[in-house]
Amino acid sequence: MEYAQEVLAKSGKLKGRRIRDKRFVDSVTCAYYKGTGVDPKYGNMSRCPICGASGQIKVNPPVVTCRKCFGTGREGGDLSCLACKGVGVVSVSQEAGTCPACKGTGEAGIFYCTTCKGQGIA
Repeated sequence: MEYAQEVLAKSGKLKGRRIRDKRFVDSVTCAYYKGTGVDPKYGNMSRCPICGASGQIKVNPPVVTCRKCFGTGREGGDLSCLACKGVGVVSVSQEAGTCPACKGTGEAGIFYCTTCKGQGIA
């Protein structure tokens, strides 16, 4: 199992954008508290709301690193990412490729691409 951040670090860059490869894994390390299962600010008294303190999350393969939070599972500080629900990765179909509407950027003007829900892969 790999952290979503490590998967992101292994992927390359193309014109300032990440190239995201599909990963065929059954479970990933929870990105929200980096697999520890507890909030480092409050210790063992607070369980991770994403994985329930297990540190692992079962996913439906294939998965790609979340483009919205860049695999961290967080947006705006302590809020969980709405796109991946704090997991750090999103499941895609096996036939999925670069989104034809946004050309993989995930953006459409000032908003996210509705075709791929901002993930750049459809």
